[in-house]
Amino acid sequence: IVGDAYYGIWSVDLTTGNKEQLVSPDTVLEGKGVNRKGKLFNSVAVARNGDIFWTDSTSDFTLQDGVFSVFANPSGRLFQYDRATGKNKVLLDRLYFANGVALSPNDEFVLVAETMASQIRRYYLTGPKAGTDDIFIDGLPGLVDNLVADAEGIWAPLIQAADDENPSITQMLSKVPLIRKFVIRMLALAELPMRLIHQVMPNVHTQRIIHAIGHFESLIFFSPSRQTVVKISWSGRILGSLHGFDGSVGSVSHVAELGDYLYLGSPYNKFLARVPLPKMPKIEIRDVKYKPATETTTTPKPTTTTTTTTTPKPTTTTTTTPKPTTTTTTTPKPAQTTTTTPKPTTTTPKPTTTTTTTTPKPTTTTPKPATTTTQKPKTTATPKATTTTTPKPTEAPKASTEVPVTAKKSEKKATVESDKPAASTKDDTPVEPAPIHEKLPNDTPKPKQEKLKVIKKGGEQGEL
Repeated sequence: IVGDAYYGIWSVDLTTGNKEQLVSPDTVLEGKGVNRKGKLFNSVAVARNGDIFWTDSTSDFTLQDGVFSVFANPSGRLFQYDRATGKNKVLLDRLYFANGVALSPNDEFVLVAETMASQIRRYYLTGPKAGTDDIFIDGLPGLVDNLVADAEGIWAPLIQAADDENPSITQMLSKVPLIRKFVIRMLALAELPMRLIHQVMPNVHTQRIIHAIGHFESLIFFSPSRQTVVKISWSGRILGSLHGFDGSVGSVSHVAELGDYLYLGSPYNKFLARVPLPKMPKIEIRDVKYKPATETTTTPKPTTTTTTTTTPKPTTTTTTTPKPTTTTTTTPKPAQTTTTTPKPTTTTPKPTTTTTTTTPKPTTTTPKPATTTTQKPKTTATPKATTTTTPKPTEAPKASTEVPVTAKKSEKKATVESDKPAASTKDDTPVEPAPIHEKLPNDTPKPKQEKLKVIKKGGEQGEL
């Protein structure tokens, strides 16, 4: 299927060489409002059922006067030629120089390049949006020409680059109709004498002059040195782009991918350019599984009460930090017997309270000096270290009576440092850590200790 700019749409048999004209330039084609002939047949695309989608870039001027279409109002059209009936149906009208055409892999929609607007339109053929169109992609850095489709998307060469440094003349003059009308009339006035001479005496020189005035080739000197080819996915996302700045290729209007090369066509070059096809890097996605850190049962609160970590049961430190367990034993209220009587049920199953030991093995003698340590299995020693959990530690010793306590069992006696721990703040966080306590062997003489105020299990008050 061939689209000839001057002679219409043709079907050519490559085996026999027979050719058939499907759409003639003399055929009046329907449009949106006004029926008119095709003047500049451009691109074609064939669907799976054999229908042909083709573009008429402008219905006002031929390719020889293509420059006029730049300054005139848009009159491009997109057609669908039905191979069964041989009729043409206009899909889109008033396109700003309709150019390349491409069909999606499943023939769901057709794309048409709107060159002078630097955008590509999409017309839906099937689905709920059938018969409607929208903008597939816009804001391209140049004037897009032919569209070449493949499985990944489309190649969209830009026949002329357009950016901030090189703005597009067509887009600059699109909002000033008076200036555009003036430019068209000046161009027509320059062609008029050559046309009159050519009618009287046809010759190649007048044809060349007319061609030089109105053909797109006369605008080459406005083109910047950059040549760009863009690869766009079927979802309208730019996959990549190729740029050339040496001017060796010139304006690129078509891309053909063959093997390891891209072949670049141009309406102005007298040769076919070839450049290596860049290979897209393959991104390897590895399945990285996240392994969370091993959770420790020790909460940050025990570290605020003591500098040593408790190895036996980290959960004991979490239970000693709550205020209810220690404030009931060392509460400043004089009713100590009433508070300590219900506590054996809580302190006996939970050695977490560092001051209760009902068995000969004092679990409170573990390296938790910040809270307290006791020597007696039946006594609840709450030294001043427990003041870290109570706001008023000095009120409990006031109601105590000095009662000497004798050690009934001599095995595994623990010594308690009499140094006062760091003063605690209202939020139970000490200013500095308490000293470290150590177990001494039984044969070591007991050092001199300062008496500590304690409350016994039976409610008696005394000194240890």
